[in-house]
Amino acid sequence: MTTTSSEWSFHDPSSTSSYTITPTAPYTIRITSGARTDWWTTAPLSSPESSAHRTSGPVVYRTLHLAPSADWKLSGTVQQSGTERFQQSTLFIRRCASGKHVGDVEAQAWLKAGIENEGGRKYVGVVASAPYSDWNVSPLPAASASVRIEIEKRGPDVHVYYTLAASTERLLLREKKGFAVPLSDADEQWWLGAMVCGPLSERTQGVVDDWTFERLPADDAGSH
Repeated sequence: MTTTSSEWSFHDPSSTSSYTITPTAPYTIRITSGARTDWWTTAPLSSPESSAHRTSGPVVYRTLHLAPSADWKLSGTVQQSGTERFQQSTLFIRRCASGKHVGDVEAQAWLKAGIENEGGRKYVGVVASAPYSDWNVSPLPAASASVRIEIEKRGPDVHVYYTLAASTERLLLREKKGFAVPLSDADEQWWLGAMVCGPLSERTQGVVDDWTFERLPADDAGSH
């Protein structure tokens, strides 16, 4: 089920999750996920899961219509205090293909970036799905439960950066070339928001502080 309130919408297929948002910017988004939710897609014959396709994780988002050439940034400080495997708090972006449902695998293009638990510790990581999910991670220092995340779209490419608590160093976590290759000249519809889920958990809570979207000037782009 998707509900809409003012500028924000809530994707909650299981109808078991909840959220709160501060009324004015900078926004703080708090999400409590119901049982065993996730965003994850695997190809046929993938191991250990073949043809998995899950889009049940609760997402609080704004819908924006943006030119394919537009450069923009989504940022926020992500917090995840849980200890169970795969519990995660993330920034979330999704390009909505015209005429396609969220469950259509081949048409999907979404990305989540934040904190996830694995192997008894916390990682900062990114899952990019276009259409199948890949996952890359970097371990966080012990006792870290928050990290600053920035997702930048530059033309068809997306870059993800992170900054550790009590640090000012901005580190590149992921460069995803061709993530958002234009499908036409028309404006594209995007979900820009936050997502919290726990594929193996009965309940997962997460927070994104200082959630901010901004358009970037074209001449601000770097080279790589």
